Amino acid sequence: MQTALLLAAIATLGSQVSAHGILAWPIARVLPQDQQNGYTYTMGAINVNLGPHPVGDSLCNFLPAGPVFTQTIAPGAATVDYNIMNAHQGGCNVYISKDSQKTWQLIGSDPKCGVAPESSSKQGSINVTIPPGEYKAVIRWSYVSKNGGQPQEEAFGSCSDVIVSAKGKNSHNKYLLLSQTEASQVPRDSANYWDSSCKAGSFQCGDNKNFISQCVSLAASGGFGGASGWYQYQCPQGTVCKTAGASAACQ
Repeated sequence: MQTALLLAAIATLGSQVSAHGILAWPIARVLPQDQQNGYTYTMGAINVNLGPHPVGDSLCNFLPAGPVFTQTIAPGAATVDYNIMNAHQGGCNVYISKDSQKTWQLIGSDPKCGVAPESSSKQGSINVTIPPGEYKAVIRWSYVSKNGGQPQEEAFGSCSDVIVSAKGKNSHNKYLLLSQTEASQVPRDSANYWDSSCKAGSFQCGDNKNFISQCVSLAASGGFGGASGWYQYQCPQGTVCKTAGASAACQ
């Protein structure tokens, strides 16, 4: 039944005429339980047709800073991956903030990231340059469609909390999060994946050991009532999820 509900949510999302977009890597912040609902909230526009949402920076889809899901990354050349559903032309920019989202620096762009057969799905990457240094940062992917939207074009934003260090690495696997035309690779069902009573900071492995599940939680604010839920994301390249007692880790 739960799998059927997820598929129904995905079908509903794909049938809408609005565009949808999400940052795939580095791994994006997410609203608890939204992955189980086909990323309906995370992939939604940040400037029009807004539903209930937490209090936060609209550029990051109103989601506050949270856990670091991505491996430590390195300064220099890297690629940022994205998924777009119902492509409606337009372009993408990638920014980095080293001061808790007070200011943003453009590190990469693709003015044609949304150019695809109308209302199709697209998976792509943007070349970026990570500034030198050792620091914590937020990477933001932005997509603005170009389909004559009124009163304004739909805009989408996903943010990822990262740590930058010379000891990091930028190589990673590319996974399709959601698609209308082919089977997505995450989320994968795992034990208790649908459990909304999990303890924040808990970890578990699923059937596919290339992914790890982490329990995330967000307190009530604005129009969001608060929730917890499992969030499944890829292990760093060259590692797999291994169970360790009552927890798990990518090793």
